[in-house]
Amino acid sequence: MEDLKDTLRENMEFMREQERTISARLAVLPKGCIRTKKIGSEVYYYLLYRKGRSVKTDYLGKDVDPQLRDGLEERKRLEKELSRVREGLRLLRSRRNKETDLTEPLREILRKMTEEKMWEAGLEIIGSWCFLLYQKYLPIEKYPLKTDDLDILVPRPFKGKAFDFAAFLRHLGFSQHFHPDGSHYFSGMGMKVEFLTKEGRKRTEALRPFKEMAITPQELRYLEILFADPIVLKVARGIKAKVPAPAAFLLHKLIISTRPERRKKKEKDIRQAIYTARYALTDQTETARLHRLGRSLPGKWRARIGRALRDAQSIVPLEQGVILRLKDILAANTLQSE
Repeated sequence: MEDLKDTLRENMEFMREQERTISARLAVLPKGCIRTKKIGSEVYYYLLYRKGRSVKTDYLGKDVDPQLRDGLEERKRLEKELSRVREGLRLLRSRRNKETDLTEPLREILRKMTEEKMWEAGLEIIGSWCFLLYQKYLPIEKYPLKTDDLDILVPRPFKGKAFDFAAFLRHLGFSQHFHPDGSHYFSGMGMKVEFLTKEGRKRTEALRPFKEMAITPQELRYLEILFADPIVLKVARGIKAKVPAPAAFLLHKLIISTRPERRKKKEKDIRQAIYTARYALTDQTETARLHRLGRSLPGKWRARIGRALRDAQSIVPLEQGVILRLKDILAANTLQSE
């Protein structure tokens, strides 16, 4: 699992490169803000900006050059992004040694899932640990990410052999807990393990346990897209990990980023989706899968993706080209499905 540790160490250099890129762009963008002054029935525009300790005012006239307005808007977005990058650098410096603490329990969980043929039974690693695995084993640019949660997707019906997953996790040192809905999660050694499955019960019905694994997973919407053409990664000798196809992963992240209960994770969801899209849009197989999945999605799901991409314009301002290509794919498939 040294390769996962390497991925986490590379986060610092990624952030530094982002800082250099944004700073270079800011150096050529206009500064200041536009103010208006009304005299009689006429409106006049002025550019206010700081020069040293002084605030200067330049008269712009009765109209504002669209390039100036666009440049000021871009500066606003990039300054916000630069602030986020520098905060990320600060956190990485203070916590970089802690970032690798999770790899040993993860290694044991993946090893056991490989031995018990859980991947063949359809289980997948999803969420942020899936994204970390992408970064190491696919040509996806490194993006710093801290996560304590290991999310395991379980298909229903389960067709694998019986394996007491709960007892195995307790043996590793995890404690078993319950969500208010009755589903299980496990915590210990600085991480949290959760089991998820697609929604399939009425709200009045109790959650259905997976007796074969002695767990009761949470049932969530939109998970079914992650079962489309998953891939298996070789993590180490005798250790594999099954993860969603990148195209499915990024679409799912965009969809769930619009959910009210994901408000605090919205930025992380969108960033993971867009950085995964940078790879998917350069790979013919994943691009074709994006088109195919896009055509198969219900209209309301595509609408959520559209909203997420609009939000992405301000969250990842350096990725406008990627966002535009995803919008084009969404629009093309919306027309074809109608």
